[in-house]
Amino acid sequence: MKTQITIYIFISFLFCVENIQSQLIEESDTIKIEDKRNYLGVNISPLMSGIVVSKSDYDIKLSLAYKRNYGDKNMRFSINYLTEGNVMPYDTYYPISTNDTSITNRYFNYTYTHNDIRFGFEELRGYYGTRVHIGVDAIFGYGTNNSNYFERTLIKDSLGMYNDILDFSSNYEGSHNIDYLITGIDVSFGIDWVLNEQFIFTFQVTPQFNYYIFIKEQIRDKYNSYISANDYADFNLGYIDLMLYYRF
Repeated sequence: MKTQITIYIFISFLFCVENIQSQLIEESDTIKIEDKRNYLGVNISPLMSGIVVSKSDYDIKLSLAYKRNYGDKNMRFSINYLTEGNVMPYDTYYPISTNDTSITNRYFNYTYTHNDIRFGFEELRGYYGTRVHIGVDAIFGYGTNNSNYFERTLIKDSLGMYNDILDFSSNYEGSHNIDYLITGIDVSFGIDWVLNEQFIFTFQVTPQFNYYIFIKEQIRDKYNSYISANDYADFNLGYIDLMLYYRF
């Protein structure tokens, strides 16, 4: 039932985008169309992530985007790959047992790889060296969430401190891999700098809402630490895109 509702919403959005495109074409007689109507761009923010982001773990979004101008509006389409920029040995842990000389912890790490396509439109304001835009896209894709865990026993030293974990290379004692169908919507708020006739640099914040539809899972769970996967919703406010577009 949830899948049918999602498909219905997805198809409705397609009809909405088609109607908007028809209106843009009808309005082209009164709105100045750019001479170079086609934009082809890439997201260069992954190149900056290690410099701009101070966290040891952060998200990466690789994007290839196409836009077509209709005066003060652009239709747009993009292909995206989302993952973690720096996979840590573990993300969370909790103690399993303890005594006077040692403590045993269970450590978990989480990773993901998501692929999606997005299509929508954006409204432009300002037509000189700088302009702003607000846009919206439908999201449709496929992704996998992964989790692993292992246990380590830490021994107290002569000062009463537990020794740090030095070896992360041992075999995992549990793993959980989940495949999802990804649907959703994003909204972008951006600033465009027109560098010259050919190139535009864009900075935009792109919060997104996703609904993940469960497909299948693989579980290896020695200590019964995982629960079965299900559909879920998620809101992410953290994506910042630095796009470089070539106009032709």
